[in-house]
Amino acid sequence: MSADTLVVIGEAVKAFGIRGELKIKPFTESFEAFDKSSVLVVGDTPYRLLSVRFHKGAALALLEGVDTPEKARELVGSLVKTASENLPDKEENEYYWFELIGMTVVTNDGRSLGKVTRIIETGANDVLEVEGPFGDVLIPMIDDVVLDVDTEKKKMIVDPLEGLIPDG
Repeated sequence: MSADTLVVIGEAVKAFGIRGELKIKPFTESFEAFDKSSVLVVGDTPYRLLSVRFHKGAALALLEGVDTPEKARELVGSLVKTASENLPDKEENEYYWFELIGMTVVTNDGRSLGKVTRIIETGANDVLEVEGPFGDVLIPMIDDVVLDVDTEKKKMIVDPLEGLIPDG
């Protein structure tokens, strides 16, 4: 598993039970990535996933070599990653956040707005925070604004709504 294909899917939040299970707060909408993983990388260390079960919105993972609550506690606070091929399939015009972070954003008339630095969940639609020559610009991830997303070239073309770009 190369580091290029690793995707953060959660954070280790506490030891659970007496067998050394690790309670993981998922950063995913479904648990499919956990179910499909045979190896989880916790922090920088890969662990073979012996079992995973789901309890009250969290994943409880039993990792090879982590067989006591004390060993599990050593991993608390670490990010949990898996190979990108373990992620669920996407629908057309759906993107994983990791594909959008760092993407260059350009307006349909050729102005560079900068790079996506963060994504904000609003409920109705996600909002991209783009940092660049116009400062921080917030771009709603809606069809009227986002015209093209090229994950291969890491480039997005947008038609910003009136007033979105300062002095623009």
